[in-house]
Formats: sequence, structure tokens, C-alpha cells
Amino acid sequence: MVGWWRHLAAWSLLASLLWGCSSAPPTADRPPDALSGADTFKVLTYNTLHGLQVERFWVRPGEMLEQQLARFNLRVDQLAETQPDVALLQEVNPLPHMAERYVEALKARGLHYSQVHQVDACGLRLPGFALLKDLNNGLVILAKAPLRLQRLDGLKLSGTGGCHDQVGWQLGELRYALIAEVTSPATQAKYLVSTAHLHSGIERDMYVLHALMDAHQQGRLKHYDHLMAALKEDQELRLRELHTWIKALHRYQENGPYAGLIIGGDFNFEPGSPEYRELERFGLQDTAELPPEMPMLNTYDPTLNPLAGHEETGLPPEFDLAIATESTADRQEIITDYRRAISQARRIDFLFSMSFMSKACLKQALFGQALSGDRLAGSDHYGVINTYSYHMPC
Repeated sequence: MVGWWRHLAAWSLLASLLWGCSSAPPTADRPPDALSGADTFKVLTYNTLHGLQVERFWVRPGEMLEQQLARFNLRVDQLAETQPDVALLQEVNPLPHMAERYVEALKARGLHYSQVHQVDACGLRLPGFALLKDLNNGLVILAKAPLRLQRLDGLKLSGTGGCHDQVGWQLGELRYALIAEVTSPATQAKYLVSTAHLHSGIERDMYVLHALMDAHQQGRLKHYDHLMAALKEDQELRLRELHTWIKALHRYQENGPYAGLIIGGDFNFEPGSPEYRELERFGLQDTAELPPEMPMLNTYDPTLNPLAGHEETGLPPEFDLAIATESTADRQEIITDYRRAISQARRIDFLFSMSFMSKACLKQALFGQALSGDRLAGSDHYGVINTYSYHMPC
């Protein structure tokens, strides 16, 4: 969900399987840590949508119980059909109950997964008491048997307070990264996997920037500098979150050894942004750039996804504050420009990995699209799923 909680990748896991295509290698040439008997390996990142209505000082249910259940069952059906080996999930609510529900629901479909999780939004919570009883939202990593999954850290990236399963408090927004270790039982090779939901704030993509610049040039945004300062502040916060996250992952790698690394999540920035380039500077690569002639896959599309369209009816409080001193007529036109801009499809969910070579083909696709003729979607986001394969040609 874009911009939620405003006040209160893809490594080749278990298969050094990455990058590029070649003629089908014989079994003896396959990486020693490939899953025995498996010709593909799948990694998914997916923001599942917590289903809450987030207000300035309160949180309440945002959908009927029937709708929540229908979306959950749809997500489980899609997970069971795709069977990712590793799934990086965001906006799973409430924890730990919902993480356990995923495991049990997939088990009922004959699939055995383990889970680790981290709460990143809890309000005020004590054993037996919660100020916001419907809120215990956070991050989940699922791993399919026979993979072994171990939680390493719930790393706080920003915010004041701390959230856990049964206790927690926060003053405003909290952001975490969940870091885990996955082990191949065949070789005992270990891999780092991690997921996060980075700060959102005011949308800062090329559509929004152009719309605001045009409004300023037309004399309808007299306090343009105030709004640009707010946008810059959001960007700098995401950069600080990234620095904290990647430095921690590098420390784990130094203490490894780990055979690979993948991070994924709802990053709330777009390709080519300063945050995107910063991840590249840290030595990670957007896996969408690896397959040749990979088309642009928009993970957030209000034009096609009815849930995404619904989410964009509200405005970030930061945006309201930044334009508060404009005239009433100019403020309304600027809001119209902003809403038009954020209705454009964009890619804000990613799988990034450390660059290394292997002999597998990589294909990337969207996950969680609504079925033909069915307006029900599992989330306001589409997921991104990477399939690493020895089936040739690519």
C-alpha cells in the first residue's frame, strides 16, 4: 500500500543460479547448491495490503470481514499455484496470527512452508491490551520445505519506538527490515534473504515532479520550494533507511560465508531515482535488468487494479501541509494535478541481488493479478516473482 502509516531482491537463492542464458548444461555442470531434482527456483516479493483505514491519529478496519477473507483466500490460491521457494511479504496484519494462517492454509493445500516475521506497526500494545487492536502489521518471510529458515534480525530502519509480537509502542511511523538465513539441506550452503517496506510520504515520481513543476511555472504553486523540501526530506529518509539496512547485510556477509543475497519489498521509489542508484552503489542490482529485453512491469497500477485506485483517493498529510498556504482555487488545482499524476502505473516493488554469475536463465513476472473478468485483487500491489531455470532456451 503506497503511503500507509504516515503519522503514527533478487539473489539466486539456493542455486547460484543467476544471470544470462546459455545452452542447457549437463547435470554435472550445475552449481553444487542447486536443489536436488529441481530445475527451477522461485523468489517472490509481494505487498499483501493490510486492509486497514489509516487516519491521522487512528487506525480502523478498512474492509468488511468477508472481503478480507476473500482476498486472503485468493492470495493463498495464487501462492499455492505458483509455489515460490521463498516469499518476501509486506503489510501482513495482524502478526503473528496472519503469518501462521499462511503456513496452515498452504499446508492444507499440500505445501509445507516455514515462516519468520517482524512487526513494524503496532500502536501501543501490551499483553492483553492494545490501543489499536486491529493493528499489528509487518513483514513475513516464507520458505518452502526442504529449505531451512532462520530469523537473524528485525532491524529498525527509522522511527521512534519498537514493535514486537505482544508488546510495542511507537511515536509516528516505524520501518523495519526482516533479515533471515535460508539453508539448503543438500549442501548446507547458506543464503541471506531480507525484506522491507520503506518510507513513502509524498509520491515522488516523474509524473508528480512534472505536474508540480508545471503548476509552479503557471503561477499556481507559489510555495514550490516548501513542497520540494518535503519531497527531499522523504527521499533522504529512505536513503538513511537503505544505508542502515545494507550496512547490516554487509556485516552478516562478512561474518558468513553466504553463497548469495537477495532483498525485496515495497521500496516506494522508482527505477533511476537517487535511492535506486544508491542500491547500485552498494553493489546490488535490480534483477529486472538482468534478463535480455525484459519489459517494464508496473507493480502499482491504479488504472488496472481497483484496490490501487481506491487507495489513491486520500492525500498524504505532508502534501496537505506543504500546500496549505496556497489560495483555495490553486490548492484545488494542485490536488487535481497530483491525483492525476499518481494515477499513473509505476514500478515500486523490486527484487535486488548481489551480482554473480551462474548458468541459469532468469525470468521475471508479475504476481497476483486479478483473474480475467474478476474485479477481486489480492492486494493494491502486484508482486514480482523471479524464476531461475535450467530449462533452455531462455
